[in-house]
Amino acid sequence: MADLALFFGQALTVAVVTALLVMVLSIFFKWLPRLGPKRQGLYLRSATELFEEGRHYDILLTSGQRLTALRFEGVVQADAEAGWPMVTFVVMRRGDGGKVFLQAHSVRVFEAVATTPDHG
Repeated sequence: MADLALFFGQALTVAVVTALLVMVLSIFFKWLPRLGPKRQGLYLRSATELFEEGRHYDILLTSGQRLTALRFEGVVQADAEAGWPMVTFVVMRRGDGGKVFLQAHSVRVFEAVATTPDHG
């Protein structure tokens, strides 16, 4: 009977040590990325921090279409419950005053233009 009690005591000790080891390792690997060097990057709170007021941009879409000399107007959020599949739009204005609505995920590259278009 003493051998059985000794066996259960040893089994309980091994189970507790194993559980503690798993907990310590999971905490270690969760915090491991935070221990490394900090990456420098550009963090934006809004699109207005990215686009300069009055500046024009050339935009390349994922479809390959290029839009030139557009000025940033703002970001529009559509009501997702209205049944409209597209929710977030970027509003840009052409040189002739017309608006262009873009889905943010459809923009591949945007580039600031050195000169502004002539408004003839």
